[in-house]
Amino acid sequence: MTALKAYSVLEKDEYTGDIYFAPKAIVAAKAGANEYGDGELSYIQCRRAPWADAFAGKGVPAKVAVDHGWHFECHGCGIHIDSDLEEEHRLPVDGIVGTMHGAVYCCARCKWKHMKREARRKQEEAATIEDFKAIVRARFPYADFADDESEFRGHHAYVTRADRSGFWHRGQVIVAFRFPRHENWPCALPPGVLPPDRAAYRRVHLLQRRP
Repeated sequence: MTALKAYSVLEKDEYTGDIYFAPKAIVAAKAGANEYGDGELSYIQCRRAPWADAFAGKGVPAKVAVDHGWHFECHGCGIHIDSDLEEEHRLPVDGIVGTMHGAVYCCARCKWKHMKREARRKQEEAATIEDFKAIVRARFPYADFADDESEFRGHHAYVTRADRSGFWHRGQVIVAFRFPRHENWPCALPPGVLPPDRAAYRRVHLLQRRP
């Protein structure tokens, strides 16, 4: 089996790219061209990166890549991560966390804070969805919520943090639901329950999410 070698593939105009592992340069070049050059080999440059050979199948540590001229944006705070990290932000390059093919953080503390914010955001999104489901349930008591994402797109809420005070903005909320089937109504109610008036029925029909 031919050993994989590391190749630096960059788009020529903006010099965005990645490290590719391949048995030959042309294989890496084609993969990089598909990603960064619309499939055109003339749009990219491909060069050997022997310093990354040891990371084939493992992921290239971002701190090692920085030592070889690569730069990133911190997934947590957004600062520019490069060889000047210590001089500009008083953070050691050895403290960079992450790999080239994943989220890169300027330090372990920044990663921890980001994970904590993400956990809080998900909690807020779940609470927002439950609040909106309560509103729908008050209007349509027999609504059947589509909690199974395999059948519907599921529920979505977009929550963003406003400032350091901990106040969260609640943006768009999507709650998918349907009505129990009944032979007499397209969006029918259970047997024994009187159908809604025409105006209410039209609103119900418009609010249905198509499968």
